[in-house]
Amino acid sequence: MARERTRLHRIRRRVTRAEWFVSALASLASAFIRCYSRTLRIETDVHPEAEALERNKAVYAFWHGRQFLLIPSFRGQGIVLMTSVSWAGRIQTRIMESLGYSVVRGSSKRKGVRAMVDMKHAVESGGAAAFAVDGPSGPARRSKPGVLYLAHKLGYPIVPAATSARPGWGIRRTWCLYLVPAPFSRGVVMLGRPLHAAADGTLEAEELDRVLDELTDAADARLGRRRTRGDDG
Repeated sequence: MARERTRLHRIRRRVTRAEWFVSALASLASAFIRCYSRTLRIETDVHPEAEALERNKAVYAFWHGRQFLLIPSFRGQGIVLMTSVSWAGRIQTRIMESLGYSVVRGSSKRKGVRAMVDMKHAVESGGAAAFAVDGPSGPARRSKPGVLYLAHKLGYPIVPAATSARPGWGIRRTWCLYLVPAPFSRGVVMLGRPLHAAADGTLEAEELDRVLDELTDAADARLGRRRTRGDDG
């Protein structure tokens, strides 16, 4: 019995990692995102200082779990994202590329330095950067140093981004309580005042965390959404 389970596991692994399977799954997911997004009523609120920036010379920062509404709102603009080197990251890369994003593979845990260098080069070629700054696995709402490092090296401001939706569901089994808008729900995307590094290149992670928390709370308040785990807003 154990041998049979092992054999089935190997077959399943071979199939799910095959190129045809990855391509088919990514195509289905991309089509679903496009169709699903059309049911949503998304309003955008951009701080005047963010509006005045050159869109391809900024680093956008947001909390993991609040990116669903960002995907349709900024698709096709060549924004550079980072995905993990895992199998799930491979699928995500295909999905994001099909929606008009540029993708660099890597994370804070694996190939992080190489990925950051690649991301810097990709952004310098003409695209803005965007980070789920507490990814890929938390802790939630605690930013990693990568976004600060990249913004400093590029000399670009960090633009905080936040979203909310009502009704919507926070997925309990995810570490970030990933927010999924309900079909035909209202959504809001907010871009806050850009953050600039000081003359010595410093910008404290705690300051970025505070600004992102306040902006996310403001997005929730805009729709009257409670911050309760797993509620539907």
